[in-house]
Parts: sequence; C-alpha cells; structure tokens
Amino acid sequence: MITIAAYQPQYFNALTAYRLEGEQSEYSRIPYEVLNDPYMMENKQRFQYCILVDEEPAGLFCLDFTEDRFDYTSNSHAVLLRSLSVNPAFQGKGVAKAAMLQLPALVKQDFPGTTEIVFGVNQQNTGAYRLYLKTGYLDSGKEYNGIKGPQYVMYKRV
Repeated sequence: MITIAAYQPQYFNALTAYRLEGEQSEYSRIPYEVLNDPYMMENKQRFQYCILVDEEPAGLFCLDFTEDRFDYTSNSHAVLLRSLSVNPAFQGKGVAKAAMLQLPALVKQDFPGTTEIVFGVNQQNTGAYRLYLKTGYLDSGKEYNGIKGPQYVMYKRV
C-alpha cells in the first residue's frame, strides 16, 4: 500500500541512502540534499512528506508556502510542490502516480485554505510530464526558466 506521511526522523537513513541515476539526477534534489539543508528543514513555511510503500520510505517531496510559489502562480492560496523524488528501487511500480493522485486530498486535509498545487517540470523530463498529465495536473501554458532549463508550469485546483 502506498501512502503519504509527514516526514519523521526515523525515515532519514532510508531516504538519504538513495541516489538518482542519469538524467533523473538533473531534475530533482534528492532527499540527502533536502534533509541536510537547514534552509529547507528549518523554514516554517516548508513541509517535507515521505512517500511510503508498505510503511517503508520510498520517496520524498516538499510542500512550500514561501514566496517561491509566486514564480509559478499569482494565487496566494497556492502551494508549491518541489523536490519530488522516488527511490529507484521503487520506480516503475506506480509509486509516483499514487502519490500524485493522493496529493490533493492531503493538501486539503493538512492545509485547508489551499486552493491550488503548482510546480515546474523540466521540459526535457518528458516521463514526469506525461505522468503529471495522466494524474490530472494541467499544463498552465506558462514557462518558468529554472536553474536547469525551461520548465512547464503545472497546476491542479484542490
């Protein structure tokens, strides 16, 4: 069973042990980088979540309410999804798909005033782009020029 839970310190070792290979490593920060970054971890407007497969940590993402979200939307009730990654050992098993499908309900539950999820996906990351479209996220038609190149701006109303 695939579930999402707020990050807990007991997940640290499993999450920081994996790395992403090839082009995947170009598109997302891995948990090791996120969980060891005081700016990410100590900011009271950023919340880390763990993707669990049968209670085993399989991935991580951040929900960000900082001003960074305004790079993607003008909606002050939006949250920015960032640093989503899934351990390669769990890839190809529907983990990311399940997490993206569960995300709107989680956002509504944990952050009731939030009306939109926004994020950028690198235009070269076609697999992720297709996954997001399949799970009901929409391409806004806008582009954000990220550190690693142009990104499609994706969103979903919640």
